[in-house]
Amino acid sequence: MSTDFDINKWNSIQMDLKRKYPQLTNADLMWRHETKEDFFKILAVKLKLSRRELEKMIASL
Repeated sequence: MSTDFDINKWNSIQMDLKRKYPQLTNADLMWRHETKEDFFKILAVKLKLSRRELEKMIASL
């Protein structure tokens, strides 16, 4: 499953993620990785989800 989203929509996605997972900080959601895969891998570990689960959840936002 490919999770494609426009980086310009990231602010909206961040707000949705923070509402769903209040333990996330602004630093956790700052796009500072070279690839989406790296970012998703780190975020998935933080949320204790598989990368596939995270991609599916973000795609549903």
